[in-house]
Amino acid sequence: MTADNSSADIQTPSNMTKIVFDHSTEAGAFIDPAWQLAITIEFYFQYAVIAIGIFGVAANGLVLYALIAYHSQEAKKRAVNLLMINQNLLDLFACIVLVITFFIRVSNIQLTGSLGYFLCIIFISETSTNSTVFGSIINLVAITVERYLKVVHPFWSKKNIKRWMICAAMVFAWVGGILMYAPVAVVSTVVYDGICLPFFSLQSSTDRMILMVCGIIFDLLIPVCMFVYCYSRIVLVMRRQMRVMAAHNVEGSAQMSASQMQSKRRKWNIIKTMTPLTLS
Repeated sequence: MTADNSSADIQTPSNMTKIVFDHSTEAGAFIDPAWQLAITIEFYFQYAVIAIGIFGVAANGLVLYALIAYHSQEAKKRAVNLLMINQNLLDLFACIVLVITFFIRVSNIQLTGSLGYFLCIIFISETSTNSTVFGSIINLVAITVERYLKVVHPFWSKKNIKRWMICAAMVFAWVGGILMYAPVAVVSTVVYDGICLPFFSLQSSTDRMILMVCGIIFDLLIPVCMFVYCYSRIVLVMRRQMRVMAAHNVEGSAQMSASQMQSKRRKWNIIKTMTPLTLS
């Protein structure tokens, strides 16, 4: 193979951009109706995502306000409240960056200079959105583990779980979410002629496969396994405790069991609230 032929086989941002534009020019004479339909659906889908994101911002903002107000009025500050506030804050931030990301996409902004590179890395490549989603998963795992220890191992958790550990888990949810996605996106994304090319440097199928497998393991399999195990154990323990409390009530210790039953019922309500949230 000659040098001219070998150089022609190399894919660069310039070559790929020319191929795209040449193809669109040649196909301009006869546009496939299916392709037109796909473009139309994608166009309206982006605006639908923006509308959903705006609704999510409003809903999460109200829930966050309610959680903060409840936590400030509560006499005994519980650690799980801080984790739930952090969870709602992550969801709120995810909705905000989702709206910004799709607003930039539908605006067709010309990406030039440092600002264009920043918009490409942070928003168009969905670095901020995915990092926040991964952080939300980490925080959900932290809430699950905290509830598991509180219900299944109450004495151990009361003795060993400190408030600084909860605060550290909250910080780790943000930092861990960023570290799971941002480094790869920053290294592999390029901007050429005002066009953002996310993960352009990951040309090898092996690199993409490794990235996909790691994402499935750390963002799906491990969290799901922890959710299933922890919440199944929590449900079993809570039901056994409720039966024991009911038996005590029958034996005549109603006053003592009433306060204990209220505490158990409060924990049970938190579990019922977090289980569908975790599954979603």
